Amino acid sequence: MKSNDYIFIGGITLVIFIVTYTLLALLGFVPEQFKFVSIKAPTTQTQNQDDQNPSDDIVDKNLIPSKVEIPKIGVSSVIGTPQNVDVASLDTALTKGAVYYPGSGTLQGGNMFLFGHSTNWKVVNNAAYKTFNDLDKLQVGDEILLTSGDKKYVYIVQNVKLASENDAFVDFASNGRMLTISTCDTFGRKQDRWVVEAEFKEVQ
Repeated sequence: MKSNDYIFIGGITLVIFIVTYTLLALLGFVPEQFKFVSIKAPTTQTQNQDDQNPSDDIVDKNLIPSKVEIPKIGVSSVIGTPQNVDVASLDTALTKGAVYYPGSGTLQGGNMFLFGHSTNWKVVNNAAYKTFNDLDKLQVGDEILLTSGDKKYVYIVQNVKLASENDAFVDFASNGRMLTISTCDTFGRKQDRWVVEAEFKEVQ
């Protein structure tokens, strides 16, 4: 086979790939980089560089859950605790399961923010892309369990909503013990996010 034949075959293959990828993207079958809801951090004091990129040792690890379970929809995932809030760190953590947003609330108080992937694909190579599948099926009163050590912290769902990433804010400043979970809505507009808000109930 002549070199020109290789070039021709390569060109045809490239065109087929581009057309196929474009069609899949238009149909919504190409996974996007996860974009979480907007963050509204407390503004009571000026943040310094350490506040913007908090490390694991700033907060007692016993106050950060290591696992999240939602019995009603079959969610069971480890929770990653990235050291920084830059996109690369968060994206890496997302490939392993649910993610705790550094600087948000803890099991002791404030509004704790967890986020993760979801997908409508039947088969995926990485189960982390199904971390928060069916989050939209939760209802007020359902339980969310967070594990830390040998204790389980029970949270009760207060609200389930579909919101634009431009309209959904997670305010870390809370007088109570709250939990917010967010994931992308693979069935709706690409900028939509399912957001679940829950309130602490008890320790088991």
